[in-house]
This record gives sequence, C-alpha cells and structure tokens, in this order.
Amino acid sequence: MFVLDGVTKYYRDVRGVEEISLTIRQGEFLGLVGPNGSGKSTLLKIMLGLLRPNSGRILFNGEPVDDRGWRELRRRIGYMPERISFYDNLTGLETLRLFARIKGCEVDETVKRLLPGDALRRRVGGYSKGMRQRLNLAQALMGTPDILVLDEPTSGLDPSGRLEFYSLIEEIREQRVLTVVLSTHLLAEVEERVDRVVIMRDGRIKAEGSITELYKRLNLPLKVYITVKGRDTVLEDLLRLEGARGLLYKNGYLIAEVPPERKMSLLGLLMEKRERFEDIEITEPSLEEVFFGIH
Repeated sequence: MFVLDGVTKYYRDVRGVEEISLTIRQGEFLGLVGPNGSGKSTLLKIMLGLLRPNSGRILFNGEPVDDRGWRELRRRIGYMPERISFYDNLTGLETLRLFARIKGCEVDETVKRLLPGDALRRRVGGYSKGMRQRLNLAQALMGTPDILVLDEPTSGLDPSGRLEFYSLIEEIREQRVLTVVLSTHLLAEVEERVDRVVIMRDGRIKAEGSITELYKRLNLPLKVYITVKGRDTVLEDLLRLEGARGLLYKNGYLIAEVPPERKMSLLGLLMEKRERFEDIEITEPSLEEVFFGIH
C-alpha cells in the first residue's frame, strides 16, 4: 500500500501540488485524470522519487520512506513514460538487456513475450509506434515491479493500438497482483478500465472514488433515449412529470435528462405506455460529464 499524506510541492512561487492525501491500494487500477497543468506529472515524479516534496509524508506498506527506503521503493516501481528514447541501432532484445543491466535484473520470458514474432531480433529503428510502446511497457515491467506507473501510455496510438495496449495490461494483471497508476487526460480511456478515479485540477485533488461513487455524489442526470416515430406530447408530459429536463427530438429519438432517483418510477410509467414507442435506452453520465461537473 502506497500512501501520500499531505504532500505539497512548490517550484519557487509556483504550486505543483498542494495538500495531496491519497492511498493507493495493493492490486488496484487507479486512474489519475486532469488537464495539462493540473499537477499530475508533479505527483508522479514525487511517487517515483524524482522530486522531494516541500512538506508531507510518503509511506509504503505502513513505513515512512526515507533515503534508503526510496532506493528500495524505486526497485519495486515500474515506470512507463509518455515519451522514451531508444537506441535505434539496437535490436529489441539488446534494448531489453541494456535496461536489465541498469535495473540489475534479468530479461525474463514474460517480458520477452510482449514483443511478438521477430521483433526481438529486429532493430528498434524499424519499429512502429505500437511496437515502441510495447518495448516501453516491457522495460517498465523489468524486475517484476509491484507498482506500474503509466504516463499517457497510449499517446499517438490509433484505437486498435489502444485496445491492444490495455488488453496487455489486463493479461499481466490476471497473472499476478499488480498495482497500476495511470495518468491521462483522455477521460474516455479510463472510464471502463479503472477501479478508482482521482480527478486533479490546479494542483489539488478535487474528487476521488469509483465511477459509480462519483456519479452518486454529483447526482448527475441520466440520459433517456426513446425511439419514436414523431412528436409525442403524451410521452413529453410523462417525462416532465418525472422531473425530466432538456427534452428534444433528434435522429428518431425523444431525448431527455432525468434525475437518477426517478429512474425506476419513470420506467414503470413508460412501460404503461409501451405502445407509443419502439424502444428505450437509459445511459449513465460519462466521466467527462463528471469531470466538468466538479468545481
């Protein structure tokens, strides 16, 4: 378990992060989200021991981290930066062996399997963006770390590359207990993948919790999509009776925003009018709506 307790870091008069208190549980997938300049990078550097906070404490497995503790902790954290430079004239295997020497470990078979086919024998200069990200992930996993820190890991990848990357992460987590901390500004990427979200803005944590907990806390409305053939004032009146707002017709749907606590009663009333529509769909708020709903 990794704990930040009241951590503050200033760059002269500029605030990096302030009064950050956060517990990262063993084996969880934590999403750290926020716009550029929100303090995510500063927080990651503190976690990695690259920056020392001006105040606050850092604990690992219940023990305060001192100078000796930082050296030990670094060996137990794997870091995948957004951008990394490799020697293009080295092969994939030679690159992994170089990182193994730096980390004082061996290149195990699990790490090798991240580079499929003949990628281990080919020079890195000929790698695609997706293959470079695989190599980046492989170096982060050298030494079998307990915590994996991912900084914008899918930057520059196309949708299929992003899907492949997260599939790799899930495969690894199925094989062993691995704590993952993912820093990103792409809210849609983390929405269905992480166990918990930490939303940062202006160097502070504005909210944290599971997606469901954040929805409930903000009481954001649900979106209702009713498939209709034309305008239906009976359904409009029924929706308004349940506190619906923002009614509009678009692409064959009657769309409305409904308070979450009225979901079941609305469904009951709509089913009594089943002959008036073809289908109904109710969607939860997106993480993006949660993000912009937090002040």
